[in-house]
Amino acid sequence: MANENKMNDPVYSGTAYDDAFRTMESECDDILIQLVNYFFNENYDANAKVKRMRNEHFVEHEDNSEDKRVTDSHFIIQNGNVSKRYHLECESSRYDGTILVRVFEYNAQIALDTAETGISELHIKFPYTGLLLLRETTRAPQTAKIIIDTPGGSATYEVPIVKESDFTIDTIFEKRLYILIPFFIFNFESRLHEINEDDTKSDELAAFYSQILDRLEKEQKEGRLSELSYSVIIKLTNSVMFKLSMKNENIQRKVGDVMGGKVIDLPEIRLYRKGKSEGYAEGVAEGIAQSEEKYKDVVLENERLRKEVEELKEMMAK
Repeated sequence: MANENKMNDPVYSGTAYDDAFRTMESECDDILIQLVNYFFNENYDANAKVKRMRNEHFVEHEDNSEDKRVTDSHFIIQNGNVSKRYHLECESSRYDGTILVRVFEYNAQIALDTAETGISELHIKFPYTGLLLLRETTRAPQTAKIIIDTPGGSATYEVPIVKESDFTIDTIFEKRLYILIPFFIFNFESRLHEINEDDTKSDELAAFYSQILDRLEKEQKEGRLSELSYSVIIKLTNSVMFKLSMKNENIQRKVGDVMGGKVIDLPEIRLYRKGKSEGYAEGVAEGIAQSEEKYKDVVLENERLRKEVEELKEMMAK
């Protein structure tokens, strides 16, 4: 299948990587909290509450023009008397340090939006900030620093960096960093062509993802992963894998069969098939077709995925 035709495939999304992170950040509290715990050595438990904040900011230039900047995430976590503001960025490009400029711009806007002003002072507070790198790199440090020199002295704050390539799948499950699973295919990126050309290796990769699905199902059944996050992770893993392996037919076919089969068996798809989804009004067969078609559209567009997630939340609440 030519890449042009693949772009018409229901699984394809041109912004699959950004969509995946933003969807999990905006909808899946349990896996987001575990990521924050790891990034910042926090100890938030199931009682912690996530409050999403505005993630659109405008940067003004010297010529008075403005650019809209959208952060990957901006939220507050409240747990008892503790309330902290966070900003996380997920980067799929090769790390070269320039993203720190963008991180600072985002943070400065967040700080200004929440500034406290008085007659003689302006108090700004920068959020706790972290950077997730999807692609393997030896150039990125464990912690980056942003240093601000002022007439009154210097101020420094650290930006911890988490690299997908530093994790095995066992470590991800051990630390409950389920939010990293959709991006795990990046750890195979340099070998995708080799794997694609070797039937044994491509079969092994498909079996590897089948084992991941089994482990996710176990985590969900034993209460360590919410049903919502379980469903979202599987869908987004499928979407990210499809995008990254566009030039690898064998991988897309074999791993896609494993992931796609599981997607159709997810709880909300079964609910659709029972006629509980929107648009089921003209008979069982038509209702099933409409619901599955709706799911395909959702995978294509992140906003539509979020709408489906909200519907799933409502159905779970009944």
